Amino acid sequence: MLSLTDVWARQLIDWEEIPGLFRPFVPADRLPPYLIYSPPDGWGSCKVNARLTMLCDKKISVLENTVDGVQVSEWLLDDLDYVEQGAVHLYSWLRLSGVAVGRPAVVQVEYNAVAAALFTQVVQAVRQTWGGASREVRGEGQEALESLAAIDYRFWNYAKECVLPGERVFTTVYQPELTIPHFLFSRRRLTAAYVCVLTDRELIFVSDAGSGGSMGRYGVVRRYIPLAKIKEWQLEPATWDKTGVWQLKLPGECIAIHFSAPAQSSLLVLAALLDEIRGG
Repeated sequence: MLSLTDVWARQLIDWEEIPGLFRPFVPADRLPPYLIYSPPDGWGSCKVNARLTMLCDKKISVLENTVDGVQVSEWLLDDLDYVEQGAVHLYSWLRLSGVAVGRPAVVQVEYNAVAAALFTQVVQAVRQTWGGASREVRGEGQEALESLAAIDYRFWNYAKECVLPGERVFTTVYQPELTIPHFLFSRRRLTAAYVCVLTDRELIFVSDAGSGGSMGRYGVVRRYIPLAKIKEWQLEPATWDKTGVWQLKLPGECIAIHFSAPAQSSLLVLAALLDEIRGG
């Protein structure tokens, strides 16, 4: 009988620990320095396949056992558009998005929250490879984070946790939850509450999980986008009766961020600093 820990993701140290179906894809004499095996699992009606996540110095791969055999998703670290780590209660995930073999590619690895530290190491290792700004740019500095404490203490803590040691913070944008009318007497969430942090290396988005309902308030999503991957952006301004949209164009994906009129001035400051850092 399987124990509880048998269904949790775990780090593999020896080649013999790798499940047989994945072994043909892992050279026994050149074992990657960091491997995580995620056993098959289920979250309600959602069934999760077994996966093997492999991190090397310049490459990350995810092997998935499907009904059609083992599928391989692989990127050079420089080809990733962003990495994302999220959790709602015990259900957690690592999401990788970028361009693989000249095509947009996305993969998501689900796991139990008890194994979150294993995947956090992957996220941090990838982020450490992203270069910083090559020019001096004026911003608010660490004070931008401290000002969040009075606005939303929870997001302040999240933001502090997300910033890497030595990473310079320029400015932040805080957006409370946005809702729109839905049917006669209800409202639908347009965007979860979030904070956006601009540093010398990346854009960090920290938001409540989910797109609607109360479940999103019991989870958090952290998305990290290297500045070098933001090719261009477009902004549709907000008005008193309409939310604005900030669209970021990445090599493999376009990300739309909704914002309200009160947050617009802060977002314009962030966008101007982003252009200055990137030399745009």
